[in-house]
Amino acid sequence: MEQRQPTSRRQPGRYQKKSRSDGWTHVLLFYVLPFLVFNSLLFFAVTATPKLSLTVAESADFLSTEVTLKVESWFPTKSVTMTIDGEPVELTKGKSRTYSVAVYKNGSIDARVTNLNGMPGMITGHINVIDENAPTFEDTNLEDGILTVTLSDTQSGVDFDSIYAVNSAGEQLEATMLNPEINAKAFVMDPAGTQVYAKDKAGNEVHQSFTSHKEGSKGVLDSSKEEETAEGSDNIV
Repeated sequence: MEQRQPTSRRQPGRYQKKSRSDGWTHVLLFYVLPFLVFNSLLFFAVTATPKLSLTVAESADFLSTEVTLKVESWFPTKSVTMTIDGEPVELTKGKSRTYSVAVYKNGSIDARVTNLNGMPGMITGHINVIDENAPTFEDTNLEDGILTVTLSDTQSGVDFDSIYAVNSAGEQLEATMLNPEINAKAFVMDPAGTQVYAKDKAGNEVHQSFTSHKEGSKGVLDSSKEEETAEGSDNIV
């Protein structure tokens, strides 16, 4: 009697599941991921904006400073502009995508950079290291016919040698007391009018007029402050 050999049964379900899994992997690797990567790169290329930083250097003489604009971007720049108080300034291109300009006055900075993809970047800043304010009369005193003045300046400092006084006839008065530590000088008071002038180290000048009158046995000091002037240049670059 002939014996039949056992036959193995095929299991099509297992192979079918494996085939479907391979199909999804193929679609994910060769269609979905490339699509996502391409669109992400395209979105970045279209919307990327430059990152900007502004640096205002300290002023050694309180008369000028340098403003530096640094651009960080994956794209080349299409245009770079800067204004100070609304006035355009000419920038000098340096290394590592930096742009600089010498400035001789305080003011508001507005910088704008446009990437090659058309996306702009903007940044604002302020310059306040230039000394544009004249010294101030911190203290004035009249005693026994002697006028003593003390001045102060918060930026470049008082130019002590620039402090002088003239009488009502326009003659310069000899100082009777000098104290450079507190920027003080004393002069013989002309009751008809004594004028005191002073500058700071940046060239800003202050001018104050003094008169005096008697109230009983005591001398009373009257003063009027004149308009402050500055000798610094108004040029920006």
